[in-house]
Amino acid sequence: MALGRAVGWLRLATLRWLRRGPRRWLRRQDAPVTEAAGSFDAVVVGGGPNGLICAAYLARSGAKVALLERRHETGGGLNTDEYFGFRFNLHAIYQMMADVMPAYRDLDLESYGLRYVRPPYGGAFLFSDGGSLLLSSDSEASAAEIDKLSPADGACYRAMAADFQAMLDGYLIPLTYEPPTPPLEQLEMMERDEAGQKLSYVSEMSFVDILGEYGFSDPRVRMALLSFPAMWGLALDEPLGFLFPLYLTRMLQASIVKGGSHRLSSAIYRALAGAGGTIRDASEVSRIVIEGGAVQGVETANGALYKAPLVISTLNPEQTFVDLAGRENLSPELAERVDAWEWESRSLFGLHLGVTGSPSYKTADKRTEDALIAFMGIETDDQLLEHLARVDSRDETEAAWLHVTVPTRFDPSQAPPGHSVVRIETVTSYHLPWDTISDSYATSCLDLLRRYVDLGDILIEKQCPPTYIEKRLTTMKQGSIKHGEYSPLQLGYFRPNDLCSGVETPIDGLLVAGASVYPGGMVIGGPGYLGAKVALAHLGRA
Repeated sequence: MALGRAVGWLRLATLRWLRRGPRRWLRRQDAPVTEAAGSFDAVVVGGGPNGLICAAYLARSGAKVALLERRHETGGGLNTDEYFGFRFNLHAIYQMMADVMPAYRDLDLESYGLRYVRPPYGGAFLFSDGGSLLLSSDSEASAAEIDKLSPADGACYRAMAADFQAMLDGYLIPLTYEPPTPPLEQLEMMERDEAGQKLSYVSEMSFVDILGEYGFSDPRVRMALLSFPAMWGLALDEPLGFLFPLYLTRMLQASIVKGGSHRLSSAIYRALAGAGGTIRDASEVSRIVIEGGAVQGVETANGALYKAPLVISTLNPEQTFVDLAGRENLSPELAERVDAWEWESRSLFGLHLGVTGSPSYKTADKRTEDALIAFMGIETDDQLLEHLARVDSRDETEAAWLHVTVPTRFDPSQAPPGHSVVRIETVTSYHLPWDTISDSYATSCLDLLRRYVDLGDILIEKQCPPTYIEKRLTTMKQGSIKHGEYSPLQLGYFRPNDLCSGVETPIDGLLVAGASVYPGGMVIGGPGYLGAKVALAHLGRA
């Protein structure tokens, strides 16, 4: 009898298990390949945010579109994993263009459940003596905070913030969602007003040079202003000055997605599905079919053929052109440019914690706990530059600088009641023996964190070294979070190269629209939006 009851219970449990997630998985694996194959107006390769945005626009125009994703779910870097009620956003969390991204309005993402939360302060900089500096989207309020450390620097900030906002409003934000302009034409365009002239002037400067140009002198203030581009691995001493307004001003206006980053990709997914788009996850594209120099469709790893005269790839250049299109279909000029693509020299180490209670910062000003990001461990610009130099030389095997977010402070739904999620990141090198040092590196992160933060008991810990980023998100080779180095020769009209930055490629019917294409990564929605614009023009649709 006991054995019979056990067998019956096991049969019932198995049936219940099959009725949940695995049922869909089994159906997908056992389905004949012809079930997925078909003819389409366009096929989008890669289901990250740009692929989803591009496909959703196409479907809403009435085009017959299929989106194919390698992983078991769409979303790419917009992934949120749940562990016993703790939601860890293991990759993307900060949404610095949330309110200006066209897809937010065009696809009516709010109607699909998307909600943004913007904390009162963008950044808090914690000092070992208990002092701090707070910066927010209110430039005057930020200047007043800087005044407390250095009145002269407060005046500098007022001048720079006004200039940066004019550059953003007049050029940087609009151009993010317009096709790239050749450099000489862009220079001519910027000569038309003062904001453009100033943007043109600072574009040839480094971030460090710009601070000198505006007269900043306090090392703590300089460190704080440099931290936002530095946290994304950008070189502070290269001529990338045109990015400073974006990575400072927009990061101070950054939001998080209520419920976790995956809610953003889910909203776009619903918009795509609601418009009749075909979505196939667990469908890895193995080949872009090219005949007579023109795209005919794609083939998946299980042999399914998706016929289409238009293929839009959101993968990196190596994957798109070498792995899928094949070298035999590349012109010598295109092959040369693809081979010259450089991955980012810096990556990120992430440590995600589920803890009891709510972390408390060891600062006199408790407003610091209302900041989206708290920076700690480095307190001057010289220390920051020295840290990045050690990262580049691959000597930084212990954490020296952290940027920390407690998302549950602004969205309690991301942890069980009475608990918190703590997200820790630090800039590091991919080229370290992460298989052997990940545990010790995580311990160094916790040691540094506890110098600045009173932390509850740690219940869950998840490590994400650069090698983990690469394994989970294969477009991010060598942990390259933006799909490729941000350098003067890989930005703007040259991202990914001058032959492909405008979405079209030399291969008839092959378009590119991922983070390795103008205007770049960081979940700004630009590549997917521009990819859709060009694809719809090909299809003769609005």
